Amino acid sequence: MIHLAVGRFNIDIIVKLDSIPPIDSSHMTDVLEIMPGGAATNYAVAVTKLGHSAKLLAKVGKSEVVRSLMEKVVELGVGLEYVEELNEKPSATLIFLRSDGTLSMVRRLGASILLTREDVKRRFGLFDVIHFASVSPNVVVRDPYAKLVSYDPGPQAKNIESIDVDILYINEKEYEMIEGKNIKARFIVIKMGKKGAKIITETEECSVEPVQVEKVVDTTGAGDTFDAAFNVTYSEEKDIIKSLQVASVASGLKVTKIGGISSPTLEEVREYLRKKKPNVICK
Repeated sequence: MIHLAVGRFNIDIIVKLDSIPPIDSSHMTDVLEIMPGGAATNYAVAVTKLGHSAKLLAKVGKSEVVRSLMEKVVELGVGLEYVEELNEKPSATLIFLRSDGTLSMVRRLGASILLTREDVKRRFGLFDVIHFASVSPNVVVRDPYAKLVSYDPGPQAKNIESIDVDILYINEKEYEMIEGKNIKARFIVIKMGKKGAKIITETEECSVEPVQVEKVVDTTGAGDTFDAAFNVTYSEEKDIIKSLQVASVASGLKVTKIGGISSPTLEEVREYLRKKKPNVICK
């Protein structure tokens, strides 16, 4: 299976900081990292670690920092031939990471906002799965040749008026935002963090319990990892229950490591599932 991840390639600056230091003071931290990021990038990396192929469709600002970070993503197996360099400011995110793994983000969108629906249409027919990650709903378009089309709007959920995809990934707050909108989706997957996740289909609703980990280190990219694991599993097996279990485990393992691209490998997920499968209840 080959996936196209449509969205951003970010410079992620991650700093562990529970509160902003007062004026004229300094603060020590044990975490201050510069890593590749962006929801689509996190998704693409997770897909490759789970055994599928992935390519990224994005626009980036010309920068030596961006190029060095893109090399890391290439080393992880993601194809970047559809990433276009522009004379614009790079997209970047400053991530304030708290001791309990929760976070706050400050974003500069930069070149990433120049991605268009036409950029996607030019790649029709080349991919089994197309996933749109944190892009405007105006960019989302269904490839009639793809086996699976999914969308995780993230902060763009408030801008959705109508959408036509196979899977819509959202959180509880975003679910409230889309109520009453023209949503065409076979599945709506609601990610609920510590409460697990649930999927709503035409005929049933299934909930999966969250994976309990010893310590939550960083929740960056956990949702993107969930999306990737569900898409990988469902595109292969068409099994909602197994897809929820794999996605729950993959996203749970992700939060034990720093950085959005620090998702687990297929073997790590399988090893966990051999010991314990998350409980799924359908009604």
